[in-house]
Amino acid sequence: MQTTISKYCGDPPKDHNMTEHTKLTRYSLASVVYESIRNSLAEGELSPNERLNIRSISQQLGVSQTPVREALLQLIAERALTLNHNRSVTVPLLSAEQFGELRDIRIALESLAVQFAAQNVSDKDISSLAEIHAELISAKSKQDFKTTLQLNRKFHFSTYKLSQREELVALIDALWVRTGPYLGLVYKYENTVPSPVHAHQLLLDAFARRDPDAAASAIKQDI
Repeated sequence: MQTTISKYCGDPPKDHNMTEHTKLTRYSLASVVYESIRNSLAEGELSPNERLNIRSISQQLGVSQTPVREALLQLIAERALTLNHNRSVTVPLLSAEQFGELRDIRIALESLAVQFAAQNVSDKDISSLAEIHAELISAKSKQDFKTTLQLNRKFHFSTYKLSQREELVALIDALWVRTGPYLGLVYKYENTVPSPVHAHQLLLDAFARRDPDAAASAIKQDI
């Protein structure tokens, strides 16, 4: 998805003969496209400043260009994508200050989520999270970064949902969409020596003790 989008701005043409079924189908397709692109952002499949092309996306997903335009417009409104002066659509290129601010907000919200989760987590939940983490480590050792990033997101949001705070999880999810492209770069070009104990394991240990403060400390270290 590397070429520039053309003829992108403006409302789609009105079709006065469009049936309610057609409208529903169009909006349903737009939702599918929206979720697909959103997941690609959150899981680091798209890189900062990468251009998105309507025709390429429509061909890849097997839909017309109209629902793709609508999905992109929604993501632009949510600041997950950027509409440029030349009408190309790109993944936002954040400044260090912007990224730092988003990171700090993530630490605050995700720490709160795991504190709540530590009060609700069961032994079965901990075992399930441990299995996801083991799969993640296996994928990372094979340099399968796409699977690694998918499992990382699965681990985190399986954790956050244990907080039983839907609005909090929704806010965290929106932040992941904006920072995911940078997480992808970290995994692909990581040169740092790994810490003796993975932060996910520290979180699992905190859950085993039902210790909210230790859980918050672990998630802060991970971020």
